[in-house]
Amino acid sequence: MKFFSILGISSAVALSMSVVHVQATEFIMTSEYEYNSLMGKGDKVFVEKVKDLSKGDISVVLHLNGSLGLKSADNLDAVADGVVHMADTLGGVLAGSDPIFLLASLPFIVNNGEEARALYDAARPAYEAFFAEHGQILLYASPWVSSGFWGKKPIDSQEALTNWKVRTYDASGTRTMVAAGAAPIQLSWADVVPQLATGGIDGVLTSSEGGVVAKFYEHLSHFTEINYALPLNFRHMNADAFNSLSEEQQKIIRDAASQTEEESWEAARDLVEATYSAMQGHGVTIVREVSPEFRAHLNAAAKDVLADWKQRAAEVGAKVMQDYGQKVGREY
Repeated sequence: MKFFSILGISSAVALSMSVVHVQATEFIMTSEYEYNSLMGKGDKVFVEKVKDLSKGDISVVLHLNGSLGLKSADNLDAVADGVVHMADTLGGVLAGSDPIFLLASLPFIVNNGEEARALYDAARPAYEAFFAEHGQILLYASPWVSSGFWGKKPIDSQEALTNWKVRTYDASGTRTMVAAGAAPIQLSWADVVPQLATGGIDGVLTSSEGGVVAKFYEHLSHFTEINYALPLNFRHMNADAFNSLSEEQQKIIRDAASQTEEESWEAARDLVEATYSAMQGHGVTIVREVSPEFRAHLNAAAKDVLADWKQRAAEVGAKVMQDYGQKVGREY
């Protein structure tokens, strides 16, 4: 699959934290994710598609691994201000600006990748409206594989979770883990491995794939599958930069984004078993089932988060959940 075969990107260029002055058809894109991560691969696919569809007339210079000093929490302002033209941003960090960005990481409301896509499709108009209000356009979004627990032991009981120092990636996860009895610490992805190395955290709530790319197996020995959520990353672009393009060039950007989106969702679906095989090759023990009692405990811990989100998201959230419920045959 082409998604996994792109090996080269444009060489990095030095940038100061000021407005970038480049040719109209050259754009700077930032991502805090590693070269071989699911998100990093998706970013590279997008860059290559823009190049191919434009026959080289449009160039996206991609900076991975946070090499510009920007984390997901910085990206909304950085793109709005023209520090960079495009960014790959973890949705959860935008929740402080709009609760709609907690939707994809709400605990236990999707059971598989198909339901996660249905939820995203229902919410996309709300996502687009948010970025438009901030002088940007939504290019596309793609999912991580389902989140679980990386730890030094199986995290498959209430006792194992109690007082466990676990990294979470957004406010919903933090509140859910507090209610479940853990001791969560919300961290940016770039800060996770240093905290594991120094003992600042005992484990991580994230995807199996993310942990393999970051070599969590050097610090942690177990992965417990709990199907917590399938969080999303969003690629967004400065609206002025987009509008500076001709209609034909704008279509190229849109088409590249749409094609990358479809391939990214397909790649996430295909990745789980390959990732588990790689984990086992590094000595990681995979716990694929937890007891009904533990799952009931986790579901109970999430109830207040779900109720509060519905209240905060108001009419927009209610409409999204109604549309999603109709798609999957459940009522919310």
